[in-house]
Amino acid sequence: MDTPNPKRQCRDDFSSIQSPNSVAIAPDFNQNDFDSTISSFLLLPDSPYDSIGCSFDRVLGQVLDSASEASGDDSVRDRLIDRTNKLAFLLLESTKRFSRMRSTHYNYNSWSLPEELTIKVFSGLDTKSLMQASACCTMFRKCSIDPLCYSHIDLKMSGKRVFDEIVCSMIHKAGKELRSLKLGRVISSRKGSSFTSTCLTSVIRNHGFNGGLLRSLQLYNLVSTGTKSLCAMLSVCPNLTDLMIANLKQILEQVLKTLTKNPRLLIERLFLQNNIDLIPASGLSSSTVEAFVTSCPSLTWLKLVGFGLKEETARNLAEGFPKLTYMNLSRTPGISGRFLRDLRISCRDSTIKTLILRDCPSLERREIGYFLDSLLNGHFKFIRHIDVTSEVIADGGREIIVGKYILSKLKEQRSDVTIVAKSVCF
Repeated sequence: MDTPNPKRQCRDDFSSIQSPNSVAIAPDFNQNDFDSTISSFLLLPDSPYDSIGCSFDRVLGQVLDSASEASGDDSVRDRLIDRTNKLAFLLLESTKRFSRMRSTHYNYNSWSLPEELTIKVFSGLDTKSLMQASACCTMFRKCSIDPLCYSHIDLKMSGKRVFDEIVCSMIHKAGKELRSLKLGRVISSRKGSSFTSTCLTSVIRNHGFNGGLLRSLQLYNLVSTGTKSLCAMLSVCPNLTDLMIANLKQILEQVLKTLTKNPRLLIERLFLQNNIDLIPASGLSSSTVEAFVTSCPSLTWLKLVGFGLKEETARNLAEGFPKLTYMNLSRTPGISGRFLRDLRISCRDSTIKTLILRDCPSLERREIGYFLDSLLNGHFKFIRHIDVTSEVIADGGREIIVGKYILSKLKEQRSDVTIVAKSVCF
């Protein structure tokens, strides 16, 4: 008898499937006969699917009854059904493999772009679309593993989990091409983000090789990520220009100290937000503020939400950055607005265009009034948008009310300025 071909993978697959009586495949098994049987099955003439289904049910029922009667053991039915499921699974997997091969062959013949241009197209896709494209065929999969395709990784979530292994694999594929990284659960949750410090460690490995050219970093709700891992990651990303960390868990001082260790910090946009469920985080020491201001001459966009900053700190931040155009100190309980009066004297030509002080319970109407008067007197000529609204009035807090007379005067003299606040007739 002919012996099986040892190079055929299917021989090993079928040898692992037991017969109904748990007897191994006989030594005289003929691979050619087996292939012929499968060929006959695949070349069955076209018939209505209902008819084929009925034939499967009828034949399988007869085989089950026959095997049970021959062995006298009803459990043989279960083993035969299990074996049939395995055979059907192998047929399905084989069909999928040949389907992918046909897709790959079709794409190679019909895809007009060379591999270099295909990689460039893939590099412009968002992360989800890239994953979908890589699953289409072998050719697309080969193109999608190029480091350039993972230069911008966006794994922000609204609720679904992203496993650490996926994040680490993408960062590893990107290598030194990594330019932007967005991770975490965008919608705030007590459960926090699904990823852990392992994801950040993958950037730190090899002396920060993967983070050396990283320009933009956005991390959301870092409940399960330690301060040590976060600061270690920031220390190996010297070229960051855009940093956003939401739900920071009261570590503002440590983050700023880590950033200022780089004497040539390139940060242009900084957004740090304290955990919404926590009390306002402690403020900043004057030495940290001074070092931060000195280290970030290019900062244009500053948003610090939910931190216990003092009036002096707010003033130093507002007047310390020569290119600052956007400033948001919302949910800061310790400022009354006095720093705005000081700015009118020391920095009347401030470059700030947008000023947001929302939900600041200690903010005083009188100080806001002084600030608006300075606008009428021609100070802060670059200002375009001011927001002092309060959605939630905390205990002891107050809502800022601006008179319609002042608003009308501003509309006449500074029509380019938008004031967002509650107004009354006085």
